[in-house]
Amino acid sequence: MRLRIVVLVAAAARAAGTTGTFAGASPTVLTEAQRALDSSLAPRIEAFVDAFQNYAPVPLKSGKLVFLSTRSGLPALYVGDAKDPSGAPRAIAAMGERVRAFTALPDERTILFLSDVKSDEKFSVFRVGVDGSGLRNLTPDAKMHRNPPRVARGRPGLFAYSAHRTEGRTVHVFVQTVDGAPARDVYADPQGGSVLDLSPDGAKVLFSHFVSRNEQVLFLIDAKTGNAARVFPGEGTTRISGAAFSADGSGIFVASARGEQPARLALLDAATLGERARHDETSIPTGEIRDLEVSPRGDRVAFVVDAGNRSEVRIADARTLAPGPAPKLGLGTALQLRFRADGSALTLSFFSPDAPGDVFSVDAKTGEVAPLRADARPGLAGLQKPVARIELLRAFDGLTIPVNVYLPPGAGNARLPTLVHIHGGPSSSAPIRWTPTAAFFAAMGFAVLEPNIRGSTGFGIAFEKADDKEKRGDAVRDVETVNRWARAQPWCDGERMAIGGISYGGYMTLLALTRQPGLWRAGIDGSGMSDLRTMEKLEDQTIRAYDETEFGAIGRDDAVLLEYSPLKDVAKIVAPVFVYQGVRDPVTPQNEADQIVAALRKGKIPVEYMLIENEGHGLTRRENLVAYLARSYRFLAEHMDLPRPR
Repeated sequence: MRLRIVVLVAAAARAAGTTGTFAGASPTVLTEAQRALDSSLAPRIEAFVDAFQNYAPVPLKSGKLVFLSTRSGLPALYVGDAKDPSGAPRAIAAMGERVRAFTALPDERTILFLSDVKSDEKFSVFRVGVDGSGLRNLTPDAKMHRNPPRVARGRPGLFAYSAHRTEGRTVHVFVQTVDGAPARDVYADPQGGSVLDLSPDGAKVLFSHFVSRNEQVLFLIDAKTGNAARVFPGEGTTRISGAAFSADGSGIFVASARGEQPARLALLDAATLGERARHDETSIPTGEIRDLEVSPRGDRVAFVVDAGNRSEVRIADARTLAPGPAPKLGLGTALQLRFRADGSALTLSFFSPDAPGDVFSVDAKTGEVAPLRADARPGLAGLQKPVARIELLRAFDGLTIPVNVYLPPGAGNARLPTLVHIHGGPSSSAPIRWTPTAAFFAAMGFAVLEPNIRGSTGFGIAFEKADDKEKRGDAVRDVETVNRWARAQPWCDGERMAIGGISYGGYMTLLALTRQPGLWRAGIDGSGMSDLRTMEKLEDQTIRAYDETEFGAIGRDDAVLLEYSPLKDVAKIVAPVFVYQGVRDPVTPQNEADQIVAALRKGKIPVEYMLIENEGHGLTRRENLVAYLARSYRFLAEHMDLPRPR
């Protein structure tokens, strides 16, 4: 039934004229046999999708725990009793739309959160009580992309955030109160940037001014006058990955990185800007410091060191930045740190390869880790969990390419169809973790590889910049390295290798299919760019500022943009392609999918086009993810001689 609903949604999109302007780019109408097979796959997929994830925990002094969860099929807010982790949590706000991020006000009775409509990324700021009362949109007028609000710990009800309209680059800084009074636009930056923190008294805003992906400047903005003063660095630019005020507002923590130097966390005096203390991350010298969190008592600061395919958490003395005991979380990725009010413990999200992401507590003194939820996931018990590991490959020029490998349990030396799944970004990474996609495909007998090719974050700035502009071809060669390595493994069937991904992963799929046509049996392009020039013209223009560093700027780098646009070489594609696109996507507009679908059909290449009206970039809704995975697998089965699912 859910799959049939998605088909009807696509039909409604066609009727509404949302299929674009390219002849031959209408969504694929499935046959009865295809729909029947997709429906037969759905229950199997639902078991993986319904193994929901809990994340972003916020502990309250009352003993309650507020967190986000996908248990309803959409990211939503819940509150539970920390003393009863197995008890059913209560949904706080029935939105019918996803919740992207939230924070609790100092009174711990009110929550601010972001939500958009059909994943269009035009986020509004909402207010709701922890008890579910008083739901209100605090930004009902202008449709803008708003970033998470930062609250003033010493000024109840005051918060600040950055926002922009998708058609322009100018980012505005707004200061607002939860009583519903109109927001005050106190500052505008025509080059872009984001609010990182608001001082405890609400008088100053920490703002990261954007120059490029690796170049930022931290400013201190007066919340009343809008006057801005430079904070860090003293001159020039640097990579700023986080900043936060100390608990009393007298200091500013700044996480930065420059060149190949280890990431640094510095404590600056807010008045003199002199350095009080510093921590250089020598244990993971290529890692990036993220998710700064300051204890309300002012005695500790915590942060994540992102190493790309994994991460570690540090808890340090807030005055000296001397690290304390390291939490023993194991292999995986930690995010969304938050101290309890008394500073005794730190809550966080942790994503491991063994189970869906969940929420945990870390003792701030000992580093001991304890789960905060003990939810029953009945479907998970009967699922086959993939066997995960990290392999390190040598690229053509000597760089190391880390690859997450997920194999079916007990596969032995069976020759498996293999899916190489490229992450989004490109300034992002593939952390080793449990995902419905990898788990489902492994359960269906696939080997799943997630490479961190050059351009990925967490492996050093030089590695991240090694795919910029004219060096994009080197990243494509990394994909070929992964393919050649996989073919040499005893478990890989080299005649049945597919490549896929969403966003940048979809783009790299198309690029690999044009440049390595003999290596791939099929491709899955989810929300991928097909022409870098049209993408930059039509995408969210603040993202364009990042993309000009990565891919090149229109009018200045036209030759490079054309050279690495898959549409230019579409005639070289010989493999069948499954294309997915969300109608409301501002990151990779529908135009990119329409034009590649039309070109493939013109060239008589088998292509299936899935267009979803109530999705934006990627997939958010349960029923859509189930349909996407069903159609992706069935498409590969049709074109890779896979056994018919039973």
